[in-house]
Amino acid sequence: MSAGDDDRMPSANRPRPDRDNGVTAEPTSTEPRRDASTHSSASVPKPTEVTVQIPASKAVARRVQDEAQNTSPTTPTGRHGEQRPPLSPPNGLVEAVRGQAGLPAPQFGGQPATALFPVSARTAVKIPSQRGWRALIHKVAGINVGLSPDEANEMELHNRIRRNVRGAYQIGVFGLKGGIGKTAVTVALGSVLSDVRGDRILAVDADPDGGNLADRTGRQSAATIADLLADTSLARYNDIRAYTSMNRANLEALPSEEYSGAARAFNDEDWKSTVGIVSRYYNLVLADCGAGLFQPAARGVLSTVSGLVIVASAAIDGARQAAVTMDWLRQNGYQDLLGRSCVVINHVVPGAPNVDVDDLARQFERHVPTGRVVVLPWDKHVAAGVEIELNLLSRQFRRRVTELAAALSDDFDRPGHR
Repeated sequence: MSAGDDDRMPSANRPRPDRDNGVTAEPTSTEPRRDASTHSSASVPKPTEVTVQIPASKAVARRVQDEAQNTSPTTPTGRHGEQRPPLSPPNGLVEAVRGQAGLPAPQFGGQPATALFPVSARTAVKIPSQRGWRALIHKVAGINVGLSPDEANEMELHNRIRRNVRGAYQIGVFGLKGGIGKTAVTVALGSVLSDVRGDRILAVDADPDGGNLADRTGRQSAATIADLLADTSLARYNDIRAYTSMNRANLEALPSEEYSGAARAFNDEDWKSTVGIVSRYYNLVLADCGAGLFQPAARGVLSTVSGLVIVASAAIDGARQAAVTMDWLRQNGYQDLLGRSCVVINHVVPGAPNVDVDDLARQFERHVPTGRVVVLPWDKHVAAGVEIELNLLSRQFRRRVTELAAALSDDFDRPGHR
């Protein structure tokens, strides 16, 4: 703002002389004006913006000081007895001028009002690269060339994963065929979510035939879901934690009973009782389901989850089973849940598959929202069948799982989830 602009007040706010007696109307109220920053939310600077103080001209400072000395506490009236409207300098002008003229700042609730005029400005700070030649240049020469396009994409994925979620958001991982890597997908997905978000995430073995979730997360406790449900004194998070195991990404796992020692199969009531307990202490709950949709446990999971992952192997039979799963969901009242689903095409063996994966992905994209078909490459660490650790996954496999996590996270703040 130039000095000339400071010296010219808007005509709507300029003092008007009374036509009869030639006196200048005084403000009709002595109440302090609200700070300019509280007039509207549009004037509040965004987190990535800075505020600077715009210096007012000396001429305006002298005028405000003179008006402050000559102000009368009385409230004048106009020719017909109506009250004159108060003088209203432009937003932020009085506060800025008071600061230069040495006048005390107005008080609001015992606190001085700010003397800053908010101005939006984009920060030019670059985030240094952490890998590749960009990181090397920054380390050796101190030159920050910024993030690579790949790093910027990864940061955007992480921001999506960190979306706020209300309550305990539940995700079911399904697959109608065994041996397609469903449990590995559950653990890798949960580990990425936990690593990026940093909050409490629990994977539950909901396979009625006794799954191998504990083999993929590592076992710190011999306790199972049955032990948790038998405990009637659960009152805090640490009580639940005594029954779970945690991997290096801080993903917790609640395994099922060994098939040989189980008195009965895990069912829908067991699932509902389990999530009724753990939902008070975990932000996200993942269900590693069995190979079937007609089992009571699967029906129980479908009745409570807000998102689905449908896993298919990169083979003709695996793809066919995934298509059957989507058709079944559509025909049995789960159309809305299908709209919150992702399809994973998983390469469980090395080498070229016996199906055109690109064509298969295009066919699946007709049934789920855009960007929700993820192709996982074969990974030797996953294929080893041992505990899954994020730092041992191939970079491409981990990125694809991150994309899966981001796609599911887009629904966290979507209205209407269960």
